[in-house]
Amino acid sequence: MLRNINPWSIVHPIDSLKIIFMQIGELSKKSGFSKDTIRFYEKIGLIKLEDDQRGKYQFKDYTEGVLKRLTAIRKMKDYGFTLQETRGLFLLFEEGVLEPARGKRFVERKIVRIDQQINELMAMKTKLQEIVDAPSCEECPIGQALHSMSC
Repeated sequence: MLRNINPWSIVHPIDSLKIIFMQIGELSKKSGFSKDTIRFYEKIGLIKLEDDQRGKYQFKDYTEGVLKRLTAIRKMKDYGFTLQETRGLFLLFEEGVLEPARGKRFVERKIVRIDQQINELMAMKTKLQEIVDAPSCEECPIGQALHSMSC
């Protein structure tokens, strides 16, 4: 029998946590994120470690739960969510207030922002195409802007 799966469950940080420890190199290989990216995510609070998660030589030991959280971050990135938006989704989920209707509204707002970006990019493209289509490059606005710096 197939169960209905809550699409918001992919951000759960502790779902069926196994106590398997790994150092950052192994975590990097398994997650596909660079060591620097993992450290950055830790610094900004997207992933968290307890102070006692340091090994014998003071190396950080990451759990399977951190790997799952990094996998969720990757999925959010694949959907176009920024790190700030991802942090917001994680927070709502962890507080238990990310019911499907609220998640849907969050996604609808993201779609509106994407549409705005598309419109802005199309306007930019139009301006650039006008430069390319101009009969002469002598009055190119980009060249004028560059030459105005040398005054």
